[in-house]
Amino acid sequence: MNGMNKAVVGAVFGIALIYSVLSLMLTVQELLDTGIVTLMLFAPNGDALGIDLAEYLSPITGLYPDLIDTITGLISSDPEMVKNISLALVIVGFVLSAAGMATKPSLEVAGTENPAEYMWTHRPKATAKALGAPWGLLTACYRKHKALVILPIILLPLYIPWSIMMTLAMVIPFAIVKGVTSVRMRSAAKKERKDYESSTHYAVCPKCKRNFERPKIRCKCGLELDYPVPNVYGIKKHTCNNGHPIPCVSGKRSELRTICPYCGSDIETREAIPISIAMVGAVGSGKTTLMLASVKSITQMGRTRDVSVEAVTPGISKNAVAAKDVVAKSAPGELDSECMFIRSRTLQDREIIFNDISGQEYEAKENKILFEEFFTYSDGIIFTFDPIALKRQGRGATPTEVFESFHYMYTQINGISPSKVNSVPMAVVATKNDVMNPKLKDEDVRQFLIDNGQNGFVKVLESLFSNVRYFAVNSTGDDCVSAAKPVWWIVGESDQELYKAVPIE
Repeated sequence: MNGMNKAVVGAVFGIALIYSVLSLMLTVQELLDTGIVTLMLFAPNGDALGIDLAEYLSPITGLYPDLIDTITGLISSDPEMVKNISLALVIVGFVLSAAGMATKPSLEVAGTENPAEYMWTHRPKATAKALGAPWGLLTACYRKHKALVILPIILLPLYIPWSIMMTLAMVIPFAIVKGVTSVRMRSAAKKERKDYESSTHYAVCPKCKRNFERPKIRCKCGLELDYPVPNVYGIKKHTCNNGHPIPCVSGKRSELRTICPYCGSDIETREAIPISIAMVGAVGSGKTTLMLASVKSITQMGRTRDVSVEAVTPGISKNAVAAKDVVAKSAPGELDSECMFIRSRTLQDREIIFNDISGQEYEAKENKILFEEFFTYSDGIIFTFDPIALKRQGRGATPTEVFESFHYMYTQINGISPSKVNSVPMAVVATKNDVMNPKLKDEDVRQFLIDNGQNGFVKVLESLFSNVRYFAVNSTGDDCVSAAKPVWWIVGESDQELYKAVPIE
């Protein structure tokens, strides 16, 4: 049981026990003074500290003294011995009721569907379980072995009045504690929801490519739990059924081990704001090299601004970036997304996600794989083409052919009309500019396409995408800062704060 639950249980049970102990002390004092068992209720009134319940509930409370008298009469007729036996029976009855509060059924908070401990006040049937705690011996024995329940049933007459008293003494404190907890929980949940929606928005799995509001988490003990937010499992932290604490406050969950709720893969989200970029281009057009060169440039520029950039997927690792000039062609089929995180002291964590598939997938063919998750949540698209191959009219798909194939997939996946104008930023990038002679400038790329037979491509592209910009980049060698410009332009279109934090020059 977590600390908050212990405090709540201690408060509610403590109040009930203190009140019942005071009533017990009055009952014992009356027994010692008169030798008669009289149930006393602690209720200060003038000079008196308690009231005799027999005066108000004699048909019920009279049964208890009669039972004690019957038992003691069977054991002894000596007045002093009878008094001592009566005292022992009264105390035993009280202890049995108090012991019921310490049983597992009274305290259990384990979750089932989500293996995190409930808040004690908000577990299923919490009110009935809390008020039934003084009767906990019955439930505990029954769960242990059905035959054992006969023992607390036999002893039931001894602790009925004390269990009733403790139950009544818990009604008000339990209602207050549950009400306060509910108000705090709703307030914390509302704030957390607002913070999450204004920052993180959603998360993405690089394995199955699906996006979702929140991932699941895996505790260090291996239990798989829902993402921790302020709810019935805790306000500031959750506790798994094995007792491990898990923070559920924004800003303290970034180091949690997260997993995809769809495919179950281990992923990293860090509550970072995701910016998803789709790479489109023919075979050999330089998509992958451009991606690696941009990661290198963004990392280098970030260091000058005290911004850390961390690639967490192998496709854009340090080794992959170092070998960017000799990168192999992307394998056909669906590939994992490549992810990197950007962090600074003054900036909410960001995640840049590259979705890069082989240029073969943009070739005209029947039974085309749609790769649905690549284009359903893109913040921008980078369309690459090889200007040397285009100028020499070499083999391979032209920009027109690649765009037609891409646009077919894009409209099919998103369920939109082929004629619908889209506002997603589209960066058209002429790669391999280092070997062009003369080199292209950004402002030359559009005209270069027109001059090399792609006037139709330019017109169709600009009629279907309202936010188009052209770039000429160099992705190879050490001087590859230009490769980051189309990436950072897309970043700037959706996230000006990050764009200004790491200016790409």
